[in-house]
Amino acid sequence: MLKLFNSFSEEKEDFEPFDKPKVKIFICGPTLYDYTHLGHARIFLTYDLLCRVMASQNYKTDVLVNMTDINQSVFNKALDQQTDYYTLTRFYSDEFIKDLNLLNIHTITRLAHVSDYVPNIVKHISYLMKNDHAYSANGNIYFNTQKIKDYGKISKQSRDQLRLHRLDIGPNKKNPEDFMLWNCSEDFGFFWSGEFGNGVPWWHIQDTTVALENFGLHYDIHGGAKELAYPHHDAHLAQYKAMTGEESPVKRWMYIGLVFSKGEKMSKSLGNVVLARDLVNKYGQNLVRLYLFSTHYLDDVDYKEEDILDKKKFLEKIFYVKNKKSDHTSSNISSLMNNFFENLDDDLNSPKALEIFEKICDLTLKDESISKEDLDKIINILGITL
Repeated sequence: MLKLFNSFSEEKEDFEPFDKPKVKIFICGPTLYDYTHLGHARIFLTYDLLCRVMASQNYKTDVLVNMTDINQSVFNKALDQQTDYYTLTRFYSDEFIKDLNLLNIHTITRLAHVSDYVPNIVKHISYLMKNDHAYSANGNIYFNTQKIKDYGKISKQSRDQLRLHRLDIGPNKKNPEDFMLWNCSEDFGFFWSGEFGNGVPWWHIQDTTVALENFGLHYDIHGGAKELAYPHHDAHLAQYKAMTGEESPVKRWMYIGLVFSKGEKMSKSLGNVVLARDLVNKYGQNLVRLYLFSTHYLDDVDYKEEDILDKKKFLEKIFYVKNKKSDHTSSNISSLMNNFFENLDDDLNSPKALEIFEKICDLTLKDESISKEDLDKIINILGITL
């Protein structure tokens, strides 16, 4: 049975979706002002692997990715390029889809642009205000975190720890840890209208609205980079609880480790990004997958080009095995195949699974055999294209 790490218990636990066989997955998606870098690609490739594993076990995955097109970085780039935010974000939205295709990711079922949901955001904020979960201060709207008894549960912070963060600073906030829902006080050159004033919907309520409007009261997995635990996911969970009345509306919070470059987190702001499309064009998506899957998804990756090159021999073995025709699988290989899938069931232990697959290739190139059907099962799970 599939086991996934539970960030609350910090243990691997059996995964059971709310509405088996359907599995609803929300992934914090791209901010639409630049191309996909390797850190982003790792997130989407990890979930692609998870969906392929689930599909092999007859689960039906429904993967929703929010497309963040309302964001300060988006506004700034639009100004720099002397274009409107809509033209800019739709361009990078199209480029993101191209990157997904380059990476052979076809398991995403829904892409949701936040700007399409502004009327829903206004509706949700109005609901939160009427139910005393939100309030107006200096023209802005804030979420009252005191209304959520275990706020900070995801990042495992106490109230005293939460108060140390300088978050959405503004006069007349009730609590330091309260976060913004609607920004009426800054001039971005445009605005949306709400019954509480003209302004811009803020970060956390965007994702909550997209998830709620698509998935309803609950869904199974919320994913993204581990740096999003606070404040983003703590805020998201608080809003979801307030909107639905559900105490545990999300089964798993599944975090992907960061990708580092030159000793620092890969980041557009630091200028140390490696674009996913450049790597695919140079090495092919197969090597990118083998490289990223050789580290467990929970662990960080320190990007080095030579580490991708090290996977070339492994990929060559896979091609040789693919061309070595056989109509049956030997007992030794069958046993290894079982271990391969068992390790993927063990919280997506892709490094161990790849070790086993390379051993299968080595034995097949000697005197063992693997059928085309069995080899295709492995290749398809990994998303390798030959």
